[in-house]
Amino acid sequence: MGRAPELPQRAAATSAVVGRSLEAVKPGRMIAGKFRVDKELGRGGFGVVVQARNLTIDQVVAIKVLTPSEESAWTEDAARFKREAQATAALRSEHVVRILDVDFLEDGSPYMVMEYLEGETLHHAIHTRGPLAVEEAVDHVIQVLAALGEAHGAGIVHRDLKPANVLVTRGAGGTMVAKVLDFGVSKVGAYSGLGTESASAQPITRTGAVIGTGAYMAPVQMLDAKRVDGRVDIFSVGIILYELLTKQTPFGPPSDPTIVSTMLTKPPIPLSTFRPELPPKLMRVVMRCLEKDPERRPPTPAAAAAALAPFASLRARAALDSLRRAPGPTGAAAPLEKPAPGPLAAARRSSPTLAIGIAGAVVTVGLIGLAVGIFLASSDPGSPGGRARGAVEAGAR
Repeated sequence: MGRAPELPQRAAATSAVVGRSLEAVKPGRMIAGKFRVDKELGRGGFGVVVQARNLTIDQVVAIKVLTPSEESAWTEDAARFKREAQATAALRSEHVVRILDVDFLEDGSPYMVMEYLEGETLHHAIHTRGPLAVEEAVDHVIQVLAALGEAHGAGIVHRDLKPANVLVTRGAGGTMVAKVLDFGVSKVGAYSGLGTESASAQPITRTGAVIGTGAYMAPVQMLDAKRVDGRVDIFSVGIILYELLTKQTPFGPPSDPTIVSTMLTKPPIPLSTFRPELPPKLMRVVMRCLEKDPERRPPTPAAAAAALAPFASLRARAALDSLRRAPGPTGAAAPLEKPAPGPLAAARRSSPTLAIGIAGAVVTVGLIGLAVGIFLASSDPGSPGGRARGAVEAGAR
């Protein structure tokens, strides 16, 4: 798609600017003189996704537009948006949505043009059909891991994996293909070749900032979104597989106000509570992905997929083959050195009660930010009541 244009300088966002941005993507409007907007596909707190047609080549596409935010957040939001386009366009896996172009509306709002996909998110599949069969659930997750294998090899950590960010569509020959969406909060390291969050670049994510969706985040990510590596995505994959198999999340309902403290201090609910007939070895693999200590999880997407392979169908063979060829994690995805035990770990060893108290204090500090993530999860455009159409429903977040 070529090099993404530089972010334009702009004034503080106002309701008038937001109105102009949304007006520009109404059905019948033209973008860049060649994309005719057909209909809206989804909308969230940070953007809107529309279906459009490239009249030059008669191609249906999906266009994601970042809607203006407050002046203090605009630069960060726009930088994340540009990074999402760059990070996603750098990946060639068939399990990652393809980015075709990126540019700006007349008011300075950035947009990206994506391949149009017709299908349903895993979130929609779970909540309309209930728990999935073992082979189907494992096949989907291995394809997600194939996307992560390439991303981690390029130094990219997704940081916001959840069922609403995985779309299942039909590929060549009618086979079902899972595609990972929304790299908008990805962590990109210097080794990715994208030039963001490198040693010389101004960091986009502040130390201590909460990035991601609360109910699907690894504990370390809750405490500091910058101090993460590829293994946080393995934790999220574990939650996705758990939910595909049970229609439940392992630490309680995502909307539960105590979900964060539960994830920090308590073990996941055993899979056997909901599906005792599942193979014990499969349950052990899922629970290993959900270990709070990153050192106890599968170290790479390839390792997690290899452990799941005995429960997959032949449809997962191509994804497994791509994972065997994938390079190891680099840059931001490479395993961090294990830090010295912090106060939470020390307190847990000496007093479980004290540990919970400290965790509660940490949660209180980050609760406002996490509440936003949990709210987004509960109000996700991919929730029951609408079939997922286009490249992204959740991507409008």
